Amino acid sequence: MYGFNLAGFEQHVCTSEGLEPLLHQFVEKSEYGLFVIDERLVTESIDNRLREMERGLDLVFVIMPPPLKMEAKREDYAVRLLRKAIGYHIQLNI
Repeated sequence: MYGFNLAGFEQHVCTSEGLEPLLHQFVEKSEYGLFVIDERLVTESIDNRLREMERGLDLVFVIMPPPLKMEAKREDYAVRLLRKAIGYHIQLNI
């Protein structure tokens, strides 16, 4: 969520059923032209509707795959020793 906001995007959460009404709400505003949609929300009927909307208007719809869940890693012995010696450990999961 925060990455999208930093890039100047708005993020809205909806269900698969609520996607089309939400898109219509934003398509009516001329300030929006790029829509990034989670692949899990796109059904066959919505996909067909998106293609129709792209043809009729100056819009781009990008369907993104869902984020991968990273499995939890066991902490390495050397990392544990360093964390104990230094007093803290920073771990980034991207």
